[in-house]
Amino acid sequence: MSEKEKIETKPADQKEEIKKGLRAIWRHVRPFKKELSVLVVLGVVSAIANGFVPYVTGRFFDALIDLSNGTNVLTSSSLPLWAVLLGVWVFVQLVANNIDWVMDRLRRKVDIGVQTGLQTKGFTHLLRTPLMYHKNVHINGVLQKISALSWRVSAIVRTITDIAPQFLSIIIGITLAASINTFLASILVIGVLLYVALLIKILMPIAVMDSAAHKSWNEAWDDAAQAVTQIESVKHASTEEYESHTVRETLMGRTYNMWMKIEHKWSNVIFFQRIIVFATQFAVFLFSVQFVSNGVITVGELVALNGYSLMFFGPFVSLGYSWQTIQNGITMSAQAEEIFDVAEENYAPENAVTPEHFAGEVVFKNVTFAYGAGQPKVLDGVNLKVNAGEVVAFVGESGVGKSTAISLISGYYFPSKGRVLVDGVDTRKLHLTNLRKNIAVVPQEVALFNNTVKSNISYGSPDATDEEIARAVEEAHASEFIKALPLGYDTIVGERGVKLSVGQKQRVAIARAILRNPKILILDEPTSALDSETERKVTEALEKLMKGRTTFIIAHRLSTVRKADRIFVLEKGKIIEEGSHDELMKIKGGNYRHRYELHIGLV
Repeated sequence: MSEKEKIETKPADQKEEIKKGLRAIWRHVRPFKKELSVLVVLGVVSAIANGFVPYVTGRFFDALIDLSNGTNVLTSSSLPLWAVLLGVWVFVQLVANNIDWVMDRLRRKVDIGVQTGLQTKGFTHLLRTPLMYHKNVHINGVLQKISALSWRVSAIVRTITDIAPQFLSIIIGITLAASINTFLASILVIGVLLYVALLIKILMPIAVMDSAAHKSWNEAWDDAAQAVTQIESVKHASTEEYESHTVRETLMGRTYNMWMKIEHKWSNVIFFQRIIVFATQFAVFLFSVQFVSNGVITVGELVALNGYSLMFFGPFVSLGYSWQTIQNGITMSAQAEEIFDVAEENYAPENAVTPEHFAGEVVFKNVTFAYGAGQPKVLDGVNLKVNAGEVVAFVGESGVGKSTAISLISGYYFPSKGRVLVDGVDTRKLHLTNLRKNIAVVPQEVALFNNTVKSNISYGSPDATDEEIARAVEEAHASEFIKALPLGYDTIVGERGVKLSVGQKQRVAIARAILRNPKILILDEPTSALDSETERKVTEALEKLMKGRTTFIIAHRLSTVRKADRIFVLEKGKIIEEGSHDELMKIKGGNYRHRYELHIGLV
C-alpha cells in the first residue's frame, strides 16, 4: 500500500470525524460553561448595539445635510435632531465598546484556561494510562498532538466567541436595511448568499484534504522526532544523511505538497470573496445614484446601507479566514481523541484492599498471560510461591516471560487466567498505589530526570530528610562519586542522567530504592553493563539492600543469581526447573546447568 493510500480519508469517514471532533472540543471547553454563558448574554447585547450603529450614523448624516441646507430640525424636546442623534450614537458606541472590552477580557480568560487546562489534562491522563499504552505508541508524537490540540481548540473558542455576536448583528442589520430600502437590502443579502455558497463549495473538499494532510504531517513528525530522540543510535549507525533525507521527503515533500494544495484553495476563497464584496457594493452604489436622485433614499440612508454591507460581509469574511483554524482544530480534536479515550488505570478498584503492613509474600496460581486477544501466550500455567524475605531469580532466554512475571507482581498487567497474590490478596483487588509504594525497582537501564542528584534520589520519597538521603547514599556506595561532582548533591544530571556513568546511575537507583524501604525488591539485570570494579561496588550495595526483603532478580549473567535462595528457569512461558544453584547443578542435562557451564566456559 502506498503512503498516499495510507493517509486517504473517505468523505463518509470525514463526516464522522467532524462529529467526533466537535464532541471532543465540547468535552474540553465544558468546564468553562459559566463563562461561555456570560459571553452569550453579552454577545446579544453587543449585537443589538452594533446593529444600530450604521442606522444612527446614517440618520445623523441626514441631519447634518439638513443643517447645511439651513434646516435645523428640532425634536419634541426642542433639541436639535443632529445633537440627539449624536448623543444616541455616543451612547450606543459606549455600550458596544464597553461590552466588547468585557467580552475580550472574558474571552482571553477562557482562551488561556482551555489551552493550559487541556495540556494539564493531557499530561495527567498520560501519567495514569497503563504501561502497555506507553509501550505501544510513539509517546513524542502523542505529546505533540496534545500540545497542538491545546492551542487549536483555544483558537476555535476564541474565533467562535468573537464571530458569533457579529452574526446576530446581521439579523438586526437586515431588518434595519430592509426598512430603508428593500431592493438595496436584497442586493446585500444576495451577495452574502453567493459568498456562503462559495464557501460551502470550496470548503467541503478542503475538509477531506485537511484531514489527510494532518495525518501525513503527524506521521512525518513522529518519525523525525523518533530519529532525534534516538540520536545515539543514529550516530552509531552513521545514518544522519538517511534520516535527513527521510525528513525532507516526508515533510518538505509529501506533506508540503498536500498543504500547498489546501493553501491554493484558500487563496481562491480570498480572491472570490473580494470580487463578490466589490460587486455587491458596486451594485448598491450604482442603483443608489438613481434612488438618491429620485428622492427614494437619502444620502444618510446610503451611508447606513454601506455600513450594513460591511456588517453583513464582515462576519463571513472573518469566518472564511478563520475556517481553516476551525477545520484544523476539529480534525486535530478528532485524531487526538483516541488519546483521551484510552482507559486510565483503575488504582482503587471497588472494595480495594489496602493492607496496613506488607510482608512481601508472592504467589502465582496457574497464571497464564498474553498481551491481548489473539496474541501468543507469554506465560502459560505458571505456579510458584515466594515467601516473605526470600531471594529468588528468574533465568531464561529473552522473551520467555521473566519481565512479564515481574510486571504482574506490580499490577501493571493482570493475568489472562489464574491469579497473582501478594500477601494472600489478588492484585486485582489491591489498591495499586499502595502496592507499588511497597515495591522498588533497580532496572538495567536507569533513566534519571534532568534534575539534581538529590531530587533523583528522593524521587518517590518526597518527605525524606537530608540525613535519610545521606544514609541511603552511603549504603549504596554512592557518596564518593557524588562528593566529586561539581555541585555535589545539587549537580544537574542531564537528560535521562546523561552526565553520569552507567555505574553511577545504578547507584543512584539503589539509593532511591533504599530510601523507599520496600517490602518487595526487583532487580532487573542491575550489573549486566558494569565493569568488574563497579560491579563489585554495586553488588555490595545490592546485598545490603536485599536483606530482609522479598527480592526478585532477573538475570542473564548467572554469576548474579548464585546466592539466590531459589532459581526459577523459564522456557516458552513455563517454569521447567526450580531450586537453588547447587540443586540445579545436580540435574544432569538440565537447562540451568547447561547455561551455567556455557557461561563459565566449560561448554
